Amino acid sequence: MRVSGIPMRDQRLVVYGSGTAGVADQLHDAMVRDGADEEQATAQIWLVDPGETDGWAADGDGSRLLETVRRVKPTILLGTSTVPGAFTQEVVEAMGVGTERPIVLPLSNPTSQIEAMPADIIAWTQGKALVATGIPVEPVDHGGTIYRIGQANNALLYPGSGLRTIVAGASRVTDGMLRAAAEAVAGQVDAAQPGAALLPPVEELRESSAVTAVAVVQAAIDEGVAVDRPSDPHQAVRARMWQPGCDKQGDATA
Repeated sequence: MRVSGIPMRDQRLVVYGSGTAGVADQLHDAMVRDGADEEQATAQIWLVDPGETDGWAADGDGSRLLETVRRVKPTILLGTSTVPGAFTQEVVEAMGVGTERPIVLPLSNPTSQIEAMPADIIAWTQGKALVATGIPVEPVDHGGTIYRIGQANNALLYPGSGLRTIVAGASRVTDGMLRAAAEAVAGQVDAAQPGAALLPPVEELRESSAVTAVAVVQAAIDEGVAVDRPSDPHQAVRARMWQPGCDKQGDATA
């Protein structure tokens, strides 16, 4: 949202693969939190079920997805379909008609089922697309700029969210805690830099999880579901993180 310059309440979202409509529910709630009313937020989300469009991406005869993108002019295209190649050049180029910085998220995995490869998406949008994937992808060189592709992996949220359960002793997981985790992950990168990844690297998961855990502990405290309320969440999180060590024989121990 920071890079595109379009606030969440004004985003238009197409989800290709409506079996994971929970993703759309979360984004609907984010639109409402940002000032959209319930009806407006609902009207700005379109779900396209690939079960109704089998074979359309392969035969190139103009799919329901392409027609939806042309009519809706979405700012975000999110793929959870496991339909390889579903985000065709026509579909991605149509995204660029409706917004200056299209957000294209082919999240299906493994690689054999991804909706489009980032190198193609970036080329088809002349480097304007904001891309993250569900698989690890090597950086893309386009027009002299190196585009680093963030991996939208739930591992970025779960370790930190689990750690906060230990630290805060939260009685339940709230939507606010999930939101705090997501915002903490997004806040760890400066995606405004040319070619920058939209997400922190999975390789730095340990440090990223600590930052996420602190944010979620604070959210649990704020929402009144924390049994334990550490005065210094940063210190409490660091103290409860497992550290590898060595015994007298030099073997790694827990």
